[in-house]
Amino acid sequence: MAIYETIFILDSLMPPKEIDATIERFGNIIASNGGKVRKVDKWGKRRLAYEIHKKQYGFYGSIEFEGTGNIPKELESEYNFNDKVLRYLTYRYEKRKLKAMAMDEEGKSIKQEPAPVVEPPKKAPVETPEPKAAPAAEEVKQEPEEKQNEAPQPEEPKNEEKN
Repeated sequence: MAIYETIFILDSLMPPKEIDATIERFGNIIASNGGKVRKVDKWGKRRLAYEIHKKQYGFYGSIEFEGTGNIPKELESEYNFNDKVLRYLTYRYEKRKLKAMAMDEEGKSIKQEPAPVVEPPKKAPVETPEPKAAPAAEEVKQEPEEKQNEAPQPEEPKNEEKN
């Protein structure tokens, strides 16, 4: 059996109980045709990228299932029959996706024990010399106030030729 995923957008104005009943009906169609529902995701109400049948919002959902080639056709006929389904897409997983899913399941099923925590050996405390105190502000040499206030005088240009 192949693994499929169907993604659908329902009318967001439907009551939540009716949305759940519709999704359950899709699951029953899969089961009645010999398929097995693996996962049902309800993404919730979201804004559409563009209006569909004069609606700006839709309820998104997806169902992942195993089955034969006739199940997608049965689902599509139900989607077309139901006026509350705005859009749908059903596709089959590729072999690469299936291998990636299998590897993810193997990684989750293998319980990995945490590595033992090894503490480094404790060293004896090393005495560090105390830092020397910075020179006090009084000891800092200051230039006389007269020199600080004087601005450097620009030199006069030398003209060697005077007429």
